[in-house]
Amino acid sequence: MFDVPKPNSAPEAIAKLLEQNGAGNSCYVISWDEEIDGKELPLLTALEQAVGMGMPSIISCIPDKLVYFEAEQEVLPSPRFLLKRQQ
Repeated sequence: MFDVPKPNSAPEAIAKLLEQNGAGNSCYVISWDEEIDGKELPLLTALEQAVGMGMPSIISCIPDKLVYFEAEQEVLPSPRFLLKRQQ
């Protein structure tokens, strides 16, 4: 697990970071936001909805291998992390 490097509020930049780590075009979302929770979505669409919302979201890019996590906002900006399983 590591912090997403700052500045980290651009969904496009986060998508690029995830793609550099093996993410494809689609992902599965677990989120506080009911509009995206429990859905498989295009990666950028999910990030555009989740990044900066202020509430927690988990975006699974590669099951059991690569996840983006945005924590609940306590201070600006929300903590953002990339979780990657090492082989």
